[in-house]
Amino acid sequence: MKFKKGQSGNPGGRPKENAEVKELAREYGEAAVARLAQLMKSKNERVAVAACQVLLDRGYGKPQQQVAMSGSIGTYGRVEIPVEQRDPLPEIRQ
Repeated sequence: MKFKKGQSGNPGGRPKENAEVKELAREYGEAAVARLAQLMKSKNERVAVAACQVLLDRGYGKPQQQVAMSGSIGTYGRVEIPVEQRDPLPEIRQ
């Protein structure tokens, strides 16, 4: 789907966040981290691993995931262009 020049692809913008809910959740942040630290020492391995993962994700961010693609993305005119040969940013280079 193409948009006219100057027309937003998302005219409504990002959805508004509920500030009250966010504020309430942040009030429990310290207690939640303390509880996760306790659960990390659980004898139940699944609970311990899940708590470790959540703590690490919050502290360091989730690890990047690699995505492998094969085949072609589409056609350009009548010639199919393989993913490896496609210009990733054609609109910037014009």
